[in-house]
Amino acid sequence: MPGMSPSSKVCLVKSAVQPGQWPLAEEGDRPAAATGSLLPALRNVVASLPDCVLLLDRDLRVVTGNRWPGRASPQEIEGAELATLLPQPVRDDVLQAAGRVLAGGPQEKLIAALYGTEGQERHFELTVSAIPGSGQPAVLTLHGAETTERTRAERAMAVQARMIESMLEGVAVISEGGVIEITNPAFDAMFGFERGRLVGSSIASLAGRPFDRPERWRMPEPGMRSVNIEFEGRRHDGGAFAAAGVLAKLDIAGHEQGLVVLQDVSERQELERAILQAVNREQYRIGNDLHDGLGQELTGIALMLRGVAGRVATEYPPILTEIEGITHLVNNAIESTRALARGLSPVNLERGGLRDALEGLAMHASELYGVTVAFTHRVRTPRPLGAELANHLYRIAQEALRNAVQHGRARTIRLHLSSLRGNVRLAITDDGIGMQPQALDAAGMGLKIMRYRARILGGQVRFEPGDDGGTRVICECPLALTAPRRAASVMDR
Repeated sequence: MPGMSPSSKVCLVKSAVQPGQWPLAEEGDRPAAATGSLLPALRNVVASLPDCVLLLDRDLRVVTGNRWPGRASPQEIEGAELATLLPQPVRDDVLQAAGRVLAGGPQEKLIAALYGTEGQERHFELTVSAIPGSGQPAVLTLHGAETTERTRAERAMAVQARMIESMLEGVAVISEGGVIEITNPAFDAMFGFERGRLVGSSIASLAGRPFDRPERWRMPEPGMRSVNIEFEGRRHDGGAFAAAGVLAKLDIAGHEQGLVVLQDVSERQELERAILQAVNREQYRIGNDLHDGLGQELTGIALMLRGVAGRVATEYPPILTEIEGITHLVNNAIESTRALARGLSPVNLERGGLRDALEGLAMHASELYGVTVAFTHRVRTPRPLGAELANHLYRIAQEALRNAVQHGRARTIRLHLSSLRGNVRLAITDDGIGMQPQALDAAGMGLKIMRYRARILGGQVRFEPGDDGGTRVICECPLALTAPRRAASVMDR
């Protein structure tokens, strides 16, 4: 019967038996013998149904049926007692429901787990209904609609929901427009809101950049499924914290949505910053000790050797060559000591600060790599740049120079330091082959450390194509460091 729904076909089975037409079986008779010529027609109707259907007599024996879990054919079903078709956990519930319907009660529905021919668990919604005959229930229908896939999906969703609810990380689902649709308790607590209060709010109200504009946080490439994010979160009480995590792309019913998993990394960033400051202080101390201690002592030795060489020239001419050789070795040691001191403490605020350090870096890179490196500056600030700011900017310039030569094959590089409206800007531009897009997410530490140093300063690093090819690396950050630091997104490229 094409075009009919399963429920309509079950109703047709019921209507096929009119009051007075269904001869009841005598005690011990098989139902098939008692039904006469009506049974073949019922078999045909039941066989066309997609769900499991059994027709039962008053003794709860199967008159006919199309299929049943654990039974290979309809012939095995006919004449069987209903109790033999049901596993123990649900047998009593189904038999009691059938008894109530036989006694004149309304149809009843039950959820049952049955087992297939290979012993696999299958889930069904069972409906017990009565077909009236001679004014009182004479026949029952047991209709089983399989819900295995739905039940498994619901169970999986329930498990996933419990997992998300118990996660220590904040989890939220946002729509294409950046509206929060689902949150877990950790996400609400992270931003200082009561449970469920954030649903319907804009993620931009909590995070700002990069979520202030959808094009900034959507996947930058069609094939990308997730991206790391870091930003400054805004709490309900007006406070701020550093948030880091993952933004994953979801496709639900044809709609693109975002899954945000976050951690509060404020303490970690403060600890990292403290460690980095301690390292910088120790490097500065060692560099000064080398320059002002060992370097000065070696210089004194070199001067003494020159005096000795003057006397030896007149009194012991044969050993003059050896004295000059020793003097040459001491002078080389002095240069090595100064180079080590510059490497450990490149920016000395007492000896020119960042500008002199960058100028020295340009000269040293020209000699070391055999390329042209020029440094220009236009910095006008009410007070000199701080030591932390100057050291991080120097290290960013140093790494950018190295990348331009080693990976970009640049022949000309320009460093430019400038300041404007309370910000300092360092630009490193080269004429190399340019930076490939995949290099931004490479496993190397160079670019990651550059971004990290910029975040420590409350700024960001951008990698752009140069006007005439090559690459331009731009670091912008505030002149005055504030706490907490603003954490720029790694998507700001």
